[in-house]
Amino acid sequence: MRPRDAVYARIKRQILLNELPPETPLTELGIAVEMGCSQGTVREALLRLQEDGLVLRAGHRGTTVTPLDADVAVEILALRRRIETRGALRFASTDGKRLTQRLQVIQGQMEAAAAARDVFELIECDTEFHLEIFRLSGFRALEQILLRCILHTHRHKLWEPRHRRSLGETAARHRKIIAAIKSGGDTLATALGHHIDTIVDIEPDRIAS
Repeated sequence: MRPRDAVYARIKRQILLNELPPETPLTELGIAVEMGCSQGTVREALLRLQEDGLVLRAGHRGTTVTPLDADVAVEILALRRRIETRGALRFASTDGKRLTQRLQVIQGQMEAAAAARDVFELIECDTEFHLEIFRLSGFRALEQILLRCILHTHRHKLWEPRHRRSLGETAARHRKIIAAIKSGGDTLATALGHHIDTIVDIEPDRIAS
């Protein structure tokens, strides 16, 4: 792995797992010293993280981890739902067999990550699962926006203290999406919409807490 990719992957993991809390300041020099690389390498990694929406870069004011806010999370989830379901409506049944095979592979990877309690790997697989479906929509200009939405959703879910779903259940939920593919775009869009609506699972007796 190239140094810039290693730096990117490490910081991405720390942010997604909230090991680097929202609004944590990040310095190129500090990361370079910690990881034994050049500031230029760190800068490239931070630019990629900025594209992902995981950090904010503000010139002389420095770089910080993107904040988390419940109201913003609701808006991002709504945007994600619209992008994914609209994309699914463009799904052509001729793509079904190849897509199903690919998603089944990713599903197996998600279940293996869940069994190993590897949260970050599960997030990576989940992200690829959803992007794999979306890429068939032809909405290429929206892919980076959707990626941002997916990553922010994962951060918010792990940040939400009332979320209760196990890793195994998280992985298993994707089987319904795979099953919907054979019925075409409308059914796939409905399955994705329900999936996104129920990403954060809060126990009823804890909602008011």
